[in-house]
Amino acid sequence: MTTWNASDYQTNSEYYQSLGNPHNFDQSDNLRLDRLSSPQFHPINGKSIIYLRRQYHMPDLRGSTTTLHWRDLETNKTVQLTRPIWGIHDQQFFWIKNDAILFLSNRASSGLNQIFQLNLTEDLSTTTTFIDPIQITDYPLDIDNLLVERQASRLAFSCQVYPNLTIEETVARQAAEKASGISIHEFDKLYIRHWDEYMTGRRHHPFLVEIQRQSNRIFSFSSSPIDVLFDVDSDSPTRPFGDAKAQWAFSPIGNSVGYTRQYDETSEIAWSTNLDIYTLDLSTSGEKSVCITCNNPATDTDPSYSPTDDSILVYRSHVVPGYEADQYKIKVYNGSNPTITLLDDWDRSIQVVTWSIDGQSLYLEIGEEAENVIYFKSNIFTNDLPIVIISNGTSHNINLHPTDNQTFVFTHESIREPANIYLYSSNEPIQPLTDHNKALLDKVKMSTVAEKFSFTGAQGDTVWGWHIPPVNNTSNSAPLAFLIHGGPQSSWYNAWSYRWNFQSFSSQGYAVIAINFHGSDSYGQNFTNSITGQYGSWPYEDLKLGLTHALSAYSYIDPNRIAALGASYGGYMINWIAGQPEMSSRFKTLICHNGLFDMRAMGYSTEELFFTEYDAGGFTPWANPAAYELYNPVNHVVNWTVPMLVIVGARDYRVPETQGISAFTALQRRNIP
Repeated sequence: MTTWNASDYQTNSEYYQSLGNPHNFDQSDNLRLDRLSSPQFHPINGKSIIYLRRQYHMPDLRGSTTTLHWRDLETNKTVQLTRPIWGIHDQQFFWIKNDAILFLSNRASSGLNQIFQLNLTEDLSTTTTFIDPIQITDYPLDIDNLLVERQASRLAFSCQVYPNLTIEETVARQAAEKASGISIHEFDKLYIRHWDEYMTGRRHHPFLVEIQRQSNRIFSFSSSPIDVLFDVDSDSPTRPFGDAKAQWAFSPIGNSVGYTRQYDETSEIAWSTNLDIYTLDLSTSGEKSVCITCNNPATDTDPSYSPTDDSILVYRSHVVPGYEADQYKIKVYNGSNPTITLLDDWDRSIQVVTWSIDGQSLYLEIGEEAENVIYFKSNIFTNDLPIVIISNGTSHNINLHPTDNQTFVFTHESIREPANIYLYSSNEPIQPLTDHNKALLDKVKMSTVAEKFSFTGAQGDTVWGWHIPPVNNTSNSAPLAFLIHGGPQSSWYNAWSYRWNFQSFSSQGYAVIAINFHGSDSYGQNFTNSITGQYGSWPYEDLKLGLTHALSAYSYIDPNRIAALGASYGGYMINWIAGQPEMSSRFKTLICHNGLFDMRAMGYSTEELFFTEYDAGGFTPWANPAAYELYNPVNHVVNWTVPMLVIVGARDYRVPETQGISAFTALQRRNIP
């Protein structure tokens, strides 16, 4: 096991308590914040919780560690269960009965992610030392995902294996390829690369295995793991962001499993958003997986079984093929009965669904007017509309109390507050349960105001944005950071960010304006859809009108000191603005982070072709070249005059680095700094 250097460990509380007077918050403070996630109630009495805490190395930020923490909800005592070691990360844990945790960690001597077990004492409040985990698996490959069935009689895990090869055979093939000295890869289909990795053949495959707890309290495998997709050239969970928590599910008594898979077998994966849900009957050996959504050519994902009925599961579903930003609706699958759609007339896109304990109700995580809110639908079998129960900020990671349908723990954050663990109980204000970042936040000065504003944008529609004033008040003239979000079908949410953090700008004396232009999500599906075929028109008009409105509404902003910043689609808009003198002349400088520069070249070089093709109006670059040239920044380089900082990520395969290099080349050739 990796050793621990106690003298090199310091919490952010200890570090910030040693500092002098408070200072203005900056990005280094942001990166020093503890990151809290995945709260879970005690599975029997609900009197305590366990959660994950990621800490960063003080003071140089060179390294991080993620550990398990326990908190007593009656006494508020907190115990750090696992030892913090730089570079070691505990993740994806499952609290079994009341005295064990199964989780993934790279604590193995091999450095690979494996399954570990933590045995818990009856009274954790008396724990004074870290609990040493017990290693359950020792595979020669990383275990990337874990799901434990409720009765702890089965679990599922994933490894990246070659189709038709076992874990051991995959490792042998890798060793042989390395020993050959050959570094050439042959591709005969897409993807060649995806998000940030080259697709060289290995796939995320789910393995199912029975487990039992031995007399020494240690879990072990009681059957040989079965690769559910052994001979299939496909991923489950899906790349790049799928995970077992969302895309796999065991039925309540464990006789069935559902999983999401994509179709990587042909190049169509690059221009299709088709995902399907398969179920597998585990009560009889040798059964084959059955597709329950194959009649829908769009996305079906995130199966979740009712906690009380093995035959019922809900999942999220798109209607429009090839459109990743389509509205997610909830489908209810009930065996041989017709699948039904819940809230079919509702103009909301469901992001996460969580069952109530009694299997009658659903909690829904939804983006709504730049807030990530929580709705409650009291009965899935009636037509009643859900009610909003948490309407401000950003709420995620709901975990229900084991005996109370109206109580849950979750993570909550906002523009003004990083994520904490909170408790929700019906008819009571939400209550914070953690304060790991208190000492840090007490030593920094941040803006206390995050204000929404609206104006009349393109097409006469109401458009919304955020205004965050500088920390040193608005009595003096201040420069403006004009932020443009990526996606483009996303939003500037009332959420904390460890990247584009509004406070990192406002605490350095900048005003912040961030517009949720046409195409942004959380304002209804029609508003999201409106950007299709309109990349450089309506969103551009919104930004132009929004800037004018902000300068009028907030007179302290200096109109001669404005910088515009954007990444991905936001970077596209920076390049587009650079070629539009009526807008570019309003900025002292532009900052383009991995932005699109040449839409025609992008259509041939990006990996997820459905993005460019659908957003261009459903056209390929050869079928309708004009759709790619209509709002193409490269065609307006002749108008560029404003200095620009170009930031490029060499492993961003969504927006290839040549896009940024091309923009930089254009700037240099035109003698623009």
